[in-house]
Formats: sequence, structure tokens, C-alpha cells
Amino acid sequence: MTDDALESTAGVWCVVANIKLEHPFGEGGIETKSGTRQFRGGSKVYIGGCYAGTCDGVVCIGLHRKSREFITCVVNVMHIENFRPKVAYHPEVVRRLKEDARCWFKTQEDAEKWAAAFPGWQEIWRTAKDLWTEGHTP
Repeated sequence: MTDDALESTAGVWCVVANIKLEHPFGEGGIETKSGTRQFRGGSKVYIGGCYAGTCDGVVCIGLHRKSREFITCVVNVMHIENFRPKVAYHPEVVRRLKEDARCWFKTQEDAEKWAAAFPGWQEIWRTAKDLWTEGHTP
């Protein structure tokens, strides 16, 4: 096997998660939406990076809701669940993880650290939303 073939079949560590089936939407969260604009609810996404300064956006790679082709986009961490560190082997996912500068998780330690951190981000945003709601009730 050539070095190029070995390089292309080697996996890349990342965080794997699922898009939430439903999430609250609208004023007061009365309505629910399935998935996100880009991904169907329950879809597997590969997370290769995040915006750690804001604790809200993660760089996701997954199958688009309509075209069923792989896309890379930033998704709000509140719309994702079931974070786990894994090695990605799909050639298109590996290519995107390696080529996108926003995807900087490279080691098992990175993936484990961030898979454990994202639920904490969700708690920060849940608490902030609750505090904001308390201060703005009519």
C-alpha cells in the first residue's frame, strides 16, 4: 500500500454527536422544531472545532437535510446532544476535517476534552437564558 493510500484511510479524532430531534422555538419556546435548518433531527455530525471564546458555536460536518451531501457549517451547541470522542473514517469527513482551518481537534485527548466540555457550554447557555427570561417577563 502506498503512503498516499495509507494517509487517505487513516482516521481522524473528532467529537461525534447527534442533532436534537426537537428543540424549543419561538417566543417563550412554545413551538418545537425538528433538527436545524441544515441537518435533520437525529443526524450524526462530526465536530472538528469550536469557537471557544463564545461557548456557543461548533463546526459540524454532516449530511445536509435535503441534498444528503456532506456539508460543513457552524451549529449552535444547544441543538446538539450525545457528545462522544470517536475516530472518523469516512473519506469525505476525514478530508473536510483535515482541510478546514476551523477544525483543530487532532488528538484523542482533544476529542475527549471537548466532548466533556460541550455539555457544560449547554448549561451556561441554559442558565443565561433562564436569567434573561426572569428579567424580561411581562
